[in-house]
Amino acid sequence: MSTAAGELHILLIEDSRADARIIERALREGAVPHRLTVVTDGRQALDYLHGLLDDGAAPDRTPDLILLDLNLPGIDGHQVLARIKNDSRLRVLPVVVLTTSCRDEDVIQTYQAGANTYIAKPAEFAHYLVLVSTLRAYWLETALRAPRLPARTRSQPGAPGP
Repeated sequence: MSTAAGELHILLIEDSRADARIIERALREGAVPHRLTVVTDGRQALDYLHGLLDDGAAPDRTPDLILLDLNLPGIDGHQVLARIKNDSRLRVLPVVVLTTSCRDEDVIQTYQAGANTYIAKPAEFAHYLVLVSTLRAYWLETALRAPRLPARTRSQPGAPGP
């Protein structure tokens, strides 16, 4: 999972490049030891999690934490979350929904689908720093990480697709 001791591998599923840059900056300025992988749509996210998307990283690309936007092109965040939580291999991965939606229906639907946390994206950068500080404290210092997931690639016989 992690690429270095204490480093958090985060998969950010975010179609807004501006939001991705803000999150990346907040992680850096918030002193969160991390390796960030950014994918811009639901299909890419599922391909990445199933080992079908080559990002040039190490063979074990299983993230420690997934930050998921709901408003994605193609396969939206609700569908991505459902597919992650319905996959016996991936369901142990913690998913934090980080989105602009504050609609009650979205909050209820994502928690019912198995999201670990639902966070409305802050409007100001200072609030992003508070957000990543909280993520750091919880996911690096408090929560137990999921056990290593077995690798699964397209070449494995019988491996189900996304």
